[in-house]
Amino acid sequence: MRIGPSEMSARAAAGGGPRADLHHRVGKAGLAAHGAGKSEGKSMSLRSRRAAVAALAVMMALPGCTSRSPSGPQEFFDRAVVPEGEAMLSDAVMAFFVGPQNSEMYPVTGEVHEPGYLVLVNAQGAFRAVRTKRMDMMAPVWSDHGLYFADEGSDYHLTASGLTKAGNPKATAQNLMFALPDGGAVGIYNGGHGADGGYANQVSATTGGDARRYDVQGNYFTGALCDDHVFGLTDNPGTHAAEAPDRPGMKSTKDLTASPQMLARLYPADGGEKVVAWRPHFGGGTPIGQVPCHDGVITFLSWDTDADGREQAKIVSWDTATGEHRAHPLTFDDGTQLNLDDFGYIVQDWRDGRLHWVYADGRVFSTDSATGKTTTRFDTGLETGVGRPTQTLFAFSDTRLHALSTSPGADGDITYTVFNRARGGVVRKVSVPIPNTGINVTYLNLTRMTVRPTT
Repeated sequence: MRIGPSEMSARAAAGGGPRADLHHRVGKAGLAAHGAGKSEGKSMSLRSRRAAVAALAVMMALPGCTSRSPSGPQEFFDRAVVPEGEAMLSDAVMAFFVGPQNSEMYPVTGEVHEPGYLVLVNAQGAFRAVRTKRMDMMAPVWSDHGLYFADEGSDYHLTASGLTKAGNPKATAQNLMFALPDGGAVGIYNGGHGADGGYANQVSATTGGDARRYDVQGNYFTGALCDDHVFGLTDNPGTHAAEAPDRPGMKSTKDLTASPQMLARLYPADGGEKVVAWRPHFGGGTPIGQVPCHDGVITFLSWDTDADGREQAKIVSWDTATGEHRAHPLTFDDGTQLNLDDFGYIVQDWRDGRLHWVYADGRVFSTDSATGKTTTRFDTGLETGVGRPTQTLFAFSDTRLHALSTSPGADGDITYTVFNRARGGVVRKVSVPIPNTGINVTYLNLTRMTVRPTT
C-alpha cells in the first residue's frame, strides 16, 4: 500500500506534539489531509515539510537498503540505551519518542533502516532509553498496567518488573494508541491506499502477551477509548465514502468531493470496522490524538465546515450507542479569537464535566459541552506551532498538565515542566540533559509524549 499525498498531515511546526496534526482534506487554503509521513529537516515548517513527504514518503519499498554511520546525536542516545533485559519503569514519570520519519525511511535512493528511541525521564530530569526499530509518529501510552509502545516489528510492554516484547509486523507509521483498562493496548497504523481504491489502517491489539492484527477501512487520526471499546473519527472513510452522500444532510453544496465525518468502532471486532454514524463535517479540522469519552459519549473540538462552506470552531458530543451528535460553537467572554493553524495543536481531556484543552499559544481553557461557553483557566507561557521559537508537547494526567519544551537549534537543553491543572501553578520544572541541537534533526524527530497516570 502507499500513503499518498491526499493523506499527508498538515502539521505546522517541528516537534509540534502528539496532537499537532489537523484532520484536513486537500483543497481549502492548500491544507492537506492526515497522513502518516513526517518531514525532514528542523528548519522547515511542518506544513512545507509534509508537502515534501507527499512526494517522497511511503512509496513502494525500493530494493536494497541504504547504510550510513550513526550521527553524533544518534550516538548520544545510544549511550543512554538500557539493554532490553535490564529495562524497567523504575522511577520514570514521563516518556517520549524520537526517531526517523517516513520520508527518511523511504527516500528515492532506497529504503533506510535507522533506530528510534523511547526515552524515559524521572522527576529530576535524568533519562535513559530503549532502542527500537522504526515507527513514524510512535504514540506511547501509559496506564496503571504499565507503558505500551510499538515499532514496525514488535509490541512492547514496560513495567516495574521489566520489558516484554511480542513480535507483530506492521506498517511503519502510527496514528493512535490506546491502553485498555484491563491491561493490553490497541494501536492504529497507517496502511495507505489499497488496490481497491479505499484507504486502510491496521488495528493491532496486544493482550495477555498475544498480538492480533487486522485491517479496517478509513484513516483514523482522532479516536477515543470508551470503556474497552476503541472508536475512530475520520474524514477519509475509505470504501465507505460512497455510503454517506445517500444520507440526508450528508452532502456538501460547495465541495462535491467532500465526505462527511464518520464514526466507527475499531475494536473489538471480528475483523474490520463497524460504522456507527456520520455527521456533516466537510472540511476544517479535528485535532488528532486520543479524545475523551465519558458514559459512552465522545467529546472533542472540531473546526467545522458545513454543507454551505461556513467555518466555525465547535465542541462536539457524539454518542457511540445511538450515533446521535450535538455541536455547539465555541464562545469566549474575553474575546479570544482562534485560528486554524493553531487549532491543530490542541490537546484535550475531560475533567469535572467539562472539556479541558491546551491551545498552541500555551493557554489552557475549559468548555461546557452543553453550551460551548469557554473560559480561560491559566496560561502556561509555553508555545508551539508555526513561526514560534519554542515547540512544546503537552499531556494531561489526573491532577497535572505536563509540558516538554525544546527550542530547535538553540543552546541549552530541553525542559520538562509540570503544572497544577486546577490552579495553574508550576509544580516542577527541570532541565533534561538532552541538547536542543540533538533533537528534531535528521533521523531523530521528537513526536509524542506520555506520562505516568498518577503523577
